[in-house]
Amino acid sequence: MKRFAFALLALAPLGGPAQSQPAAVVSTIRELAPVKVWPAVPPLDPAWPGALAGVRSGAVVERTEATTGDPWSERLWNVTVSTYQPFLPEVGKGNGTAVIVAPGGGFYSLSVEKDGRAVARWLAQRGIAAFVLRYRTLQRLPDETETAMRTRINAIPAFSDALKGAPALADGLEALKVIRARAREYGIDPHRVGVVGFSAGGHVAGTMAIEADAAARPDFAGLIYGMPFAEELPVLPQANLPYPPGTPVEPWLRPAPTPAPGRLPPLFMAMAQDDYAVGRGFRKFYAALFDAGYHPETHLYSRGGHSFGMKPHGNTTDLWIEQFHAWLQSEGLLAQRPEK
Repeated sequence: MKRFAFALLALAPLGGPAQSQPAAVVSTIRELAPVKVWPAVPPLDPAWPGALAGVRSGAVVERTEATTGDPWSERLWNVTVSTYQPFLPEVGKGNGTAVIVAPGGGFYSLSVEKDGRAVARWLAQRGIAAFVLRYRTLQRLPDETETAMRTRINAIPAFSDALKGAPALADGLEALKVIRARAREYGIDPHRVGVVGFSAGGHVAGTMAIEADAAARPDFAGLIYGMPFAEELPVLPQANLPYPPGTPVEPWLRPAPTPAPGRLPPLFMAMAQDDYAVGRGFRKFYAALFDAGYHPETHLYSRGGHSFGMKPHGNTTDLWIEQFHAWLQSEGLLAQRPEK
């Protein structure tokens, strides 16, 4: 009897789907040069308060800053020319799925390593093409400290977070269009191109996902401690068609719902519950989705604060990308498709 019980234990799966099979890792990846999102001058409202008017030519230059000894701290400032950088799986090892990676930074800067390249490399090593989006940010004066910049920006009347991110959203939508158009070149399926965004990048990803033009939306979206930064969310399209007359009122007696045309793409959401930066808005967005009939994959970690990204913290937030990968698999987005 003891031998039989041991055999059953040995055959029993450990954990749920995210733990049952480790993600396969590709031996090498291809990191290509950044590509301009807009071939010409990107569109920008002349009255957008995030641009510096009257500054001498060449004063606003893109620059990188990092804390000594912290490889995760790299931040990119003054992005005025938006680009995306492809991180592609080894030739022949791609599964056809692609993810645009939108880093966080409050639209002041981009956390290009923790929320960008590290995410892209992880995905590409597992057969998923990734494209790190360097969207346009607020402009910082020469020799201006971060604190002084935030004080100056916050003093601008009626400059909401959504307005701060308007150029970034335009960059995200255009990058999606360009990457789909070049799908054959990148060895991806143009109908399996999604986005994952962090904090302000989560605004970009989430707002792309609820874009009014359904054809312009990504095929799936991951919102990591971020969501649409809107005072009032637009009315979300219903996930399912209404039940016909005579359908039982009791949910457990109803048949499976019929998806509605124009419904939002599949959504993955993750946040630490001690995140006081976006916690309230994140839960509000989830509630709006649920009320409209959506059941987004949602992970609420007990702790982790804001902006954990790929940096190890020794708690369950470290598992988010494995869970995102498992969710992609459960949605049928990782089925191998030959590159053409």
